[in-house]
Amino acid sequence: MLIDFGLPLGDAAINLGMVSEYSTANALQDSGRLDPNFLRSLLAKHSSGLCVLGAPGEFSPMQPANEAIDKLLTVARQCFDYVVVDAGSRIDLRGTALFEESASLYLITQVGVSELRNSNRLITQFFSARNRKLQIVLNRYTPQALVFDEKQIAKALTKPANWKIPDDYATARRTQNTAKPVALQDSPISKVIRQMARTACGLPANREKKGFFLFRKEFWSSPKPVRETAEAAEG
Repeated sequence: MLIDFGLPLGDAAINLGMVSEYSTANALQDSGRLDPNFLRSLLAKHSSGLCVLGAPGEFSPMQPANEAIDKLLTVARQCFDYVVVDAGSRIDLRGTALFEESASLYLITQVGVSELRNSNRLITQFFSARNRKLQIVLNRYTPQALVFDEKQIAKALTKPANWKIPDDYATARRTQNTAKPVALQDSPISKVIRQMARTACGLPANREKKGFFLFRKEFWSSPKPVRETAEAAEG
């Protein structure tokens, strides 16, 4: 399940080409009714199988209480094995269960003076006690164009980045315009995203290649026994 907390301008649903009658606002406004059945009635389902609770389509003046957010997250985890939350830049959510109980927190940044400075401020002020949970993702990463070396980047971030998403502007823009999830395409970006997803699920980052055997029977014209030879091939 994907929850978009990027209120009021979250774009998770539109980037997936989805239109939903209900949104995160409906769930938070009626938090007293929230149970698995009510939550499922609010969700839109993507063709890939992903269930989405998108951000509202209009500006919403609501300021949801932390208790409402906590209840939404609790019910979501009752319904789904994996819950992904797009929190945008909402540091105000740090007082909710989202920051306290998450299995992993992903801080997405880029390699630039202002981005590294802001990331350092966020990490040292809010995430210093969550080092095990925090995973740093460098977006639009282009090694050959960097002004800073790896040591300088790691020093600014207080630790080495966990993931590096390569810069592939053409694929990213095409994905937004066609609403086709980048993870379902074949590109340098999708390769890293799939590795991140597998790791989040407790699987090896890369699929293990398994060998298989092709058996061939060779028959002789003379009355000799059939000989079987096995040729190993790696898939």
